[in-house]
Amino acid sequence: MKIYDSEHKRILESITLYLTPNEATELANDAKDLSENPQKHHSHINDKNFKNEITISVYTKENINQFDEESKKVIGNELE
Repeated sequence: MKIYDSEHKRILESITLYLTPNEATELANDAKDLSENPQKHHSHINDKNFKNEITISVYTKENINQFDEESKKVIGNELE
């Protein structure tokens, strides 16, 4: 697992998410879908005003080439 702050270009060790029930459901559904279909490699969960966004990604040896170079650098050697 990597938690990445793309704005400040740094890896974080922990975060706290405050979600509405609908947002939590969307996150859970999207995470399940990605776990079953890693070729999709990422999904976006937005609040109702599209002001805040969570991006979740699933990376595997098979889909790593679908990620941009910054993402590959963040993932690093997690696949080895």
